[in-house]
Amino acid sequence: MKKLSMLVLAVVCIGIISCRDSKKEQEQAEVSIEKIETLEKELDETNEELNNKAKEAEDALNELDI
Repeated sequence: MKKLSMLVLAVVCIGIISCRDSKKEQEQAEVSIEKIETLEKELDETNEELNNKAKEAEDALNELDI
């Protein structure tokens, strides 16, 4: 019976440690996702600015052609 109790205790300890690791991995994943979303937002803003600058340049060139 003592060996069975030790086995159950060992399984419970491993389970607790595994859950703790999963929580850490989840937190790291959430941080990574937030960083990626921030980068995507910055890229979208930069792309929009570049498109606006390109439009302004085209308009300026068209005015010179007239």
